[in-house]
Amino acid sequence: MPSPASKRLGKGWEKPTSKADVERTTATEGTTRVSHRIVRELQEIIGRGELKPGALLPSERELASNFWVSRSSIREALSVLETLGLVSIEPGRRARVLGRSGEPDKLLKRWHYASKFNEHDVYELRLVLEPRAALLAAEKISSESLAELTASLATMKDRIRQGDLLAAAHEDFRFHDIIVRLSNNRLFQEIHHMNRNAILESQKLPLATHKRLWEPAQEHARILEAFEQRDPDRAAYLMQLHIVRAADRVGIFLKR
Repeated sequence: MPSPASKRLGKGWEKPTSKADVERTTATEGTTRVSHRIVRELQEIIGRGELKPGALLPSERELASNFWVSRSSIREALSVLETLGLVSIEPGRRARVLGRSGEPDKLLKRWHYASKFNEHDVYELRLVLEPRAALLAAEKISSESLAELTASLATMKDRIRQGDLLAAAHEDFRFHDIIVRLSNNRLFQEIHHMNRNAILESQKLPLATHKRLWEPAQEHARILEAFEQRDPDRAAYLMQLHIVRAADRVGIFLKR
């Protein structure tokens, strides 16, 4: 008989086959990949409407029991869902479903690096670094590198169509990381890699504005077009515009 917590996750949800299977997955994929799987499953349940806006998710303890994972994996998954605008979390309370609202309400309260720097700092860093990286990359881009960027964009579009927002954010990061790598500036690459988590977080934030989900992919397509035309100045300009608009999607104004 399904547990009450299982029922609260909706009819379409199925508990993993066995704890041993989950442990094998954790061993091969790591805790981060396990939390991503939980994000995808909960996102699908919310997307199907089996958990309505305003509904409470089971407690962390119940979710950990249902998924046969640690509570730390559940907390990480809920944190990602909050960043994506799918749930709200208040201290001492169960997560509440927000649904697929187009309103970016309380977006800036979902920033998880407040003790180090704010989200404005991250967008400012990207605005300084990435247009220059795009210019340098476009000056000497090869056909193989163009194919890599094209594949990344195609994957990002597929993930958006599938409603897998977390995977879309990771592919968003990959597109930009490829360009930074192609700049052949090793210091740019080191800065980008050292700040990977914060930059990735800045790429998750705009996805909470669900009515504007396709804008990042559309902007990537224009940047890719500039690369195909071997136009460094246009690539740099479009990258600058892309980052300014990404910040705007979360309510941050950047001066160009």
